[in-house]
Parts: sequence; structure tokens; C-alpha cells
Amino acid sequence: MAVLAALVAIAAAGCTGAEPVEDSRTPLPSVPAPTQDARGRAEEAALDAYRGMWQAYAKAGLTANPDEPSLAVHTTGEALANLKGGLAKLRRDGEVVKGEYQSDPQVAGASPAAMPSSISVQDCLNTERFLTYKTATGALADDVPGGNRAVRATVTRDDGGWKVSSFGVQTVGSC
Repeated sequence: MAVLAALVAIAAAGCTGAEPVEDSRTPLPSVPAPTQDARGRAEEAALDAYRGMWQAYAKAGLTANPDEPSLAVHTTGEALANLKGGLAKLRRDGEVVKGEYQSDPQVAGASPAAMPSSISVQDCLNTERFLTYKTATGALADDVPGGNRAVRATVTRDDGGWKVSSFGVQTVGSC
């Protein structure tokens, strides 16, 4: 009962404008927000590069432009050569790629594990509404429907940052 009376007295004193009682406890040091580890940062950058590759390809596909500058921002080596080659073929054939794709890439591995310079990415790319059209007529270029395609990519770090260096897209229904 004495504890309850003391708490009521302290609370009442606080309501009368009396000086607050100073807290003699040592304040806790502030703890900074946890920083992401090197592998986590690498994985995020690799996924950003992978997503950027598909965004750049979609942009380039609208006009079948193999010289779209954003391709080289997100890809390098074999991946860049394959995208440019595919876009050049579309242009020669009088075709473009239009529509929307859906992607949800995941990290499948990292090497070396603690401070990666190479990240493996896997995805199930949905191309149901990301199709090839004839430039002259606007009609579908073929009757092959889009769908879910397994994609495996390698994203590497170089002087220009993280870029997709190779990738493979499987047939519809592979994921």
C-alpha cells in the first residue's frame, strides 16, 4: 500500500507544476541501425542489374534497337552480345518486342560467399504479355504464346559495377 501511495504522490506532484525528479540512471548509448553486410549489398546490386537488364531490353525491343545505351549499363560480355544480336535480328526481320513481362528474381548463389564478385540469379520470367510483333502490320510475328520461362543468370562485379555477364532463357513451361 505504501508503494501505491508513493506513486500517487509522485503523479500528483507532476500535475501541480513541481520540478520533475531527475533520472539518475545512466542513459543508454544510441545504437546505430544495423548495416548490411557485404554479401547482402552484393546480392541487392546483382538483382538490380538483372532487373535493369530486362528493363533495358524491353526499352530496346520497342524499336529493335541493338544500340540502346542502357543495355551496356546492366550487361557485359556474352550477355550484352546476345541481347544486341537478338535485337539486330529482330530489326532485320522487321519485328519489335512489346508488352509487359513479370519477373521475380532470386539469388541462387554467391562466390566467394563472404565478399562475392559473382552472383547466380534464378527467375521465372512470365512472357505471356511480352511478345514479338511485325513492325509493318502490328500483328503478332508468330502464334507461339508467351508463358513462364526459367532464367538463370550470372551477374559479376567489374570496374563498372554489377552487370549481367551471361544468362539463359528456357522454353515456355520450364518453371
